[in-house]
Amino acid sequence: MSERLVFAVIMAGGQGVRLWPLSRASRPKQFLALTSSGRTLLQDAFRRATDLTGSIQNVLVTAQSGQADLVREQLPDLPPENLLLEPVGRNTAPCLALAAFHLRSRALDAVMAVLPVDHVFVDEQPWFEAVRTAVAYAGDSGMLVTIGLTPQSPSSSFGYLHLGQALEERRTCPVHRVLEFIEKPDRARAKAFLASGEYLWNTGTFAWRVSTFWQAVATHLPQVASALERWGASPAPDALASIYPAFENISVDYAIMEKSANVAAVRGAFQRIDVGSLGNLSELWPGDAQSNAVLGEVLADDSRENIIYTDEGLVGLLGVQGLVVVRAGDVVLVCPRERAGEVRGLLEQLRRSGKERYL
Repeated sequence: MSERLVFAVIMAGGQGVRLWPLSRASRPKQFLALTSSGRTLLQDAFRRATDLTGSIQNVLVTAQSGQADLVREQLPDLPPENLLLEPVGRNTAPCLALAAFHLRSRALDAVMAVLPVDHVFVDEQPWFEAVRTAVAYAGDSGMLVTIGLTPQSPSSSFGYLHLGQALEERRTCPVHRVLEFIEKPDRARAKAFLASGEYLWNTGTFAWRVSTFWQAVATHLPQVASALERWGASPAPDALASIYPAFENISVDYAIMEKSANVAAVRGAFQRIDVGSLGNLSELWPGDAQSNAVLGEVLADDSRENIIYTDEGLVGLLGVQGLVVVRAGDVVLVCPRERAGEVRGLLEQLRRSGKERYL
């Protein structure tokens, strides 16, 4: 493995709206304990990041300014200077540009690993192998490296990586050049991708040298790079808040990875659960004799294949199948499992009707 210094950046600033009403603006999903470990998604990500880098000092967390107290509450050992607060959310490209700018003065030649906060792993060891391979290859090659997984189905829910030539096959996980990124194709294209064997699901996990990524920011997001340079030279404490809202709201995939020629992908062999919507919770929680995934006190009679959560009191189900039932605080949500990804529509109705308190 590369001897370069390694930093891990955990992106923890999301709102988790597709997990409403479990996830709220006051406590988004990354701050929730959704597994039997009792740890929150953020705490588990921090544990893995510390193991990866070997030091708490080398773990950075990005979050929105309103989430600062939540991060400090859940990660009391995080060095204060390692919490990077965005004045407003502007997606992953500005967020990671901010992290790279921070690291430039600390270790320009270090490798920066980017770790999503909302992934749970069936077995963490294969995940560590893939990330360490990405870190080592990024350090040795100077390429922008992403991690992908072999598709298990023709899913339209994931972005895809089109693989080119093999760059390294002697490592634990093979590394290929990336020819193109494809965002959430329709089912017909996804079936063709699966049949070809030339595509991976994109996991949103990255590794690159700090210097390499900063150069990519300067090339593809010059306004962001120059604004951060000016901010770094300013003594005003609120200078970042004055420039950040003007940044384009864009993902690192669209802004940088898709436009760069020096991109490689590590083929991982781990199983992850992407805690992206209520429907994914069935993969986290134990099933009962009727194939219901349950967290909390639940009574189910003649009811099968439901996802049920309650944070207080008892939820009873009788004679129903294939529902999501969530009782969280002052909100109860009931919907078919196949429509669990559509809760954004309810949130828009709440905003239009002046009931933002439920958000």
